[in-house]
Amino acid sequence: MESSPGSRTGETANHIAIIFVTLAQLIFFTGFHKYIAWHTTELDGSVTRISMLTDDYFIWLPIMITGSILVIVTSIAMIIHDNYRFRKTAEISFSIIGIVVAVSLVSIFPCDFSVIPNDTAVDVVPIAVTVFFILLVVFYAVSALIMSIRLRNYTAKIETE
Repeated sequence: MESSPGSRTGETANHIAIIFVTLAQLIFFTGFHKYIAWHTTELDGSVTRISMLTDDYFIWLPIMITGSILVIVTSIAMIIHDNYRFRKTAEISFSIIGIVVAVSLVSIFPCDFSVIPNDTAVDVVPIAVTVFFILLVVFYAVSALIMSIRLRNYTAKIETE
């Protein structure tokens, strides 16, 4: 089942948007990670930046870079090769990549929130961030499962025709 010409434009725009967002994320996490910090203004007006990232961030970074490159390359391939099965398989792989990146981030957890000057926030933020990434993994897993079922049903329907 090929896409209709009208929906092809929307699909292409979606793939291009995914590429741009992934590139922006890649640039931010590789080039501007030092801004993931607590900023304080000193009496003389200068700004002090205390990083919230530990050295373990650089253990996680190659995982994120690899996942981002896979998403970009696959999105380009989906623009070039318009096929329902390929597209759905790629979308399932995007969810799996999201699971790998989120699980690795939770397991490595390269964040140190002790630089926040509020004791309550220091206790709550790590829990909130961990819960967020666990929910993200659940979302990606459910998404991959639903897309797999749809792909299986589509394939079964095509084979019976």
